[in-house]
Amino acid sequence: MSDFTLTSAHEASANHQMVSLDEVQAQQIQLIRNFSHELRTPLTLVYGYMQSIYRRNENLTDLQKNALEIAMFEMKHTIQLLQESLDLARLECHAICLRREPVPLHGLISEAIAFSQQVKSREIIVESEESNILVLADADRLKQVLLRLIDNAVKYSDTAITIKLEKSGDCVAISICDRGCGIDFQDQLNIFSPFYRVDRSRNRDTGGAGLGLAIAKVLVEGMGGTLNVYSQLGEGSIFKIILKSLVSIA
Repeated sequence: MSDFTLTSAHEASANHQMVSLDEVQAQQIQLIRNFSHELRTPLTLVYGYMQSIYRRNENLTDLQKNALEIAMFEMKHTIQLLQESLDLARLECHAICLRREPVPLHGLISEAIAFSQQVKSREIIVESEESNILVLADADRLKQVLLRLIDNAVKYSDTAITIKLEKSGDCVAISICDRGCGIDFQDQLNIFSPFYRVDRSRNRDTGGAGLGLAIAKVLVEGMGGTLNVYSQLGEGSIFKIILKSLVSIA
């Protein structure tokens, strides 16, 4: 058999494998869509009925109101868990396209702070040697990441949160720093794994389901960046995003 024939056979085999992988990915995406429709829609409908009953609760006893509140809380948590699981699955099989375009970083951070559910009266300090830094990112997704990291920092710290922006060469580092309890080294190794929770004793109201950091990491990496954690017990934690930068706005 000639070298040309062998090469053609290898190329045909490689092309067949690529087609097979594309087919598998397409099937995964379709499965995710079906799963989303079949579960999220009825759960959302049931939650809506619960809310409607709760708003017209004049005929309910205190015990019934309390039971309904618990059921609504659990349903809301389940819907959120389902949505985050679907988001992570879509990201991992590239069913969500992330844009990479110039984004004014200072304005985006201000929006994330304003939208944060956890900040309230907590002081957020933004430190930057330069103003109007541009990063190459998907603005909506980067704001989603910042919101998760800011909320996470506030949950685990009773003092001010600092966001540091440092530009070095063609990269920008965004560090979300807290002075909370810190994270054990063994937990740091797994903290970005889906469903991993550092403190398993934390309840759902404060601890989440363990998907937020996993989604944040996949989003940042999808924008061509990195997300890492640096922490010591008793001294707090730093979550650092590194993204490509562009020339600052004049």
